[in-house]
Amino acid sequence: MKYLLILTISTLLVVQNYFAKDKAMHFAAGYITSHASNSIIVEYTDNKKLIKYGPVLACIAVGVGKELVDKYDSNPKSTFEWLDIAYTTGGGITFLTIDIGKK
Repeated sequence: MKYLLILTISTLLVVQNYFAKDKAMHFAAGYITSHASNSIIVEYTDNKKLIKYGPVLACIAVGVGKELVDKYDSNPKSTFEWLDIAYTTGGGITFLTIDIGKK
């Protein structure tokens, strides 16, 4: 799992030739979303699959929602960027790999 994390982060950094502030914010938002959703899921259920995959699905949903807001609600020059969703999801996967992987 650690190798998957390293591969994911390396791929994202190679695809995007710089680590822009926007991408860093997406990564942080994914990490925070994953942490918050994991805390809620663990509190209310014992379902192992939901505990394992729920935070990642929450990160994907937040990333897609944010990009839809960018596309339809904000500045007309804003676009839907798949790479932003990848960074948001990457932040969530990082949380799961580092924090939950210890258990």
